[in-house]
Amino acid sequence: MKSIYDKKDLEKFLEKQGYGHRELRRARRLLFREFEPLESIPESEKVLPALEKNFKASFLKLISRMDSNIDGATKLLFETYDGKQIETVILRINTGRTSICVSSQVGCSEKCTFCATGAMGFLRNLSYSEILDQIVHAGRILREENRKLRNIVFMGMGEPLRNYTNLEKSLELLLDGSAFQFAHKFITISSSGLPDLMLKFSKRFPQVGVALSLNAADDETRVQVMPVNDKFPMKVLRETLEEIEDVRQSGVMIEYIMFKDVNDSLQDAKKVAEFLRGLDVHINLIPYNPDLSDVKGFFASNPEDIIAFQDYLKDEGYKVTRRFSLGQDIAAACGQLANNETIEK
Repeated sequence: MKSIYDKKDLEKFLEKQGYGHRELRRARRLLFREFEPLESIPESEKVLPALEKNFKASFLKLISRMDSNIDGATKLLFETYDGKQIETVILRINTGRTSICVSSQVGCSEKCTFCATGAMGFLRNLSYSEILDQIVHAGRILREENRKLRNIVFMGMGEPLRNYTNLEKSLELLLDGSAFQFAHKFITISSSGLPDLMLKFSKRFPQVGVALSLNAADDETRVQVMPVNDKFPMKVLRETLEEIEDVRQSGVMIEYIMFKDVNDSLQDAKKVAEFLRGLDVHINLIPYNPDLSDVKGFFASNPEDIIAFQDYLKDEGYKVTRRFSLGQDIAAACGQLANNETIEK
């Protein structure tokens, strides 16, 4: 059975059924913008009566939902057709902005030592339909709250660029003006630092946000927390960032998770400043979020050390913000996604 997210097959089918441009526009709006389930469309308004028999409209089964007791985060646990489990996070910011943190793989191949997802190992890539289904599920939840999904960040389980083909397919539909119609500037993909794929992606989607998880100021430290640095050291990353800047219409986000007594000293800040000198970047400092089931020997930096780190970089002329992670109490924050169902709701 064909995927409901295969836009060409969908439109070809509807045209064969005799639907005109008006009905096609309505079908796109119901499916991709209003997140309307086929079964809930009243029969008197239903412009898609034959779709349920000819197209598969659901690719993930929602197993559980956990809502934070301290902030606006919701973690959704999904099961795939082959019994694998992934997690997706809805983030509701106090300003009213709503985001979704999307997973691209079951597990992850990068083995970052601080990350709960990395400890799972890599099981498989998600299909583009499974990626898009996360967004549709979240859209339906937010619709019931009279909220609208604005931001999409590929910062959930997995390294998005390792699943390049399905990432590309999902983005094509998300950005399509006759489908989901999300704005380029409200979508960001985060990478552990894969130079060739980062450059390839930037050439293909120059207006979509790109974030690099740097997390250290020198090779010796970075390889301890991110084994990918063995293959792609910081010298290579610097050269890649320069190339990316030549093809993009905006700068790159630098994500820097701060670990106590590992990468949070003023000397580390100085090294970061020197590494990024001359680049158009926005640095996002992220306090480490421990995996609630296994601390792994890392601890979050002291708040005063984060402030001092931030102030130094600002004095050096950088745009710097601190991320206040949502969903820590339900293991939904950065680095915590690992299908851990032992946490109480």
